[in-house]
Amino acid sequence: MASGIENKDDEQLSPGSIYDSDPVDEDDLWFLPGPPEDAAPTDPPWPVAPREATLEPRAWAAAEAECYRDLIEAAQAVTRFGERLRGAPAGVAARLALQSVVAVLRGEGVWLSPEQVALFRELRLGSDDTVRDLARASWACRRLDAGAPPGDDLHDFLGRVDVHDARTPPGEDRPVGDDLAALGRDWAAAQAAMGRCHPLTRAAHGFAAWRTLGIGPWDEMLEPSVAAMLVGAQGLAPFLPMAPGHRLDRHGLSGSSASPGARLATFYAAAQAGAVAACMELDRLAAWRDRAVAATSDLSGRTPPALIAALLRHPVLSAELAAEATGASRPSARRNLNLFADRGLVRELTGQDRYRFWTVTA
Repeated sequence: MASGIENKDDEQLSPGSIYDSDPVDEDDLWFLPGPPEDAAPTDPPWPVAPREATLEPRAWAAAEAECYRDLIEAAQAVTRFGERLRGAPAGVAARLALQSVVAVLRGEGVWLSPEQVALFRELRLGSDDTVRDLARASWACRRLDAGAPPGDDLHDFLGRVDVHDARTPPGEDRPVGDDLAALGRDWAAAQAAMGRCHPLTRAAHGFAAWRTLGIGPWDEMLEPSVAAMLVGAQGLAPFLPMAPGHRLDRHGLSGSSASPGARLATFYAAAQAGAVAACMELDRLAAWRDRAVAATSDLSGRTPPALIAALLRHPVLSAELAAEATGASRPSARRNLNLFADRGLVRELTGQDRYRFWTVTA
């Protein structure tokens, strides 16, 4: 007599629980991903870059002691920059801050000129494909001009809102709200744990902690760099200037290059190079100012001296901006800019008859 249970080849039937659901045929599981062998090499998930090996304060303090010669040289260079900046004309610090922001963006692979950033800040001029990076650069310049390092509340420092920003690329979520507040407290606690170290060491540790905590996208360096530039300059200068071609981290973070000692050596070298480059720029601007004063000594009125001060502050200057900065009329500002150009003090950038912009000649 045939059994009511149909046997399957040699398959063994195991007793099931009354709470088990009925088995689902594999053909009905259409929503599950296919087996790994069906995936192409270019399909996600992709390999994740290794992160910092350690944020242990004692390891960083020990590394600081080993790298003390590099620390002394970097601190001396930054101190010299701070002293030179105190004797520079008003507004030159803003110019150097803008150049430093451009240098950091180039470390990301974003190629903007100081003139582009200056025009965006003053007149909101920028193409659709650069407006997001120009807005980031404008934010960084404002933070460096303010000179206040971030605290435990990063909302004010970063200016992030709780709503989605349409300029943010898809999949590039940034912590906001309570998540950002919690990360800010964690970052501030990491900074407090480094309290006995030099500001440059605290800045390097803060840069590493910022990226490890995921406060911003891993491939964007502007936010952690600005935070480090303000933390590291405390007591030495308004901010740490950056030079093109130098980054605050290494491109590869695996093996020994991720150790605190290697990170500090890289950070110290970048800080020293930036300070040296900034002092050279101050020398260039001081020489141009002396030349401009001598070349315009025969001119009367208050517009030429005010125009020299405006050209020292702004990387580029239009007739409208020059009129606003000097208090002169637009025709007077345009006439003085043309006179400066005739005497070899400035050069025009656009080559146009309208909407013209000038910058100082080296």
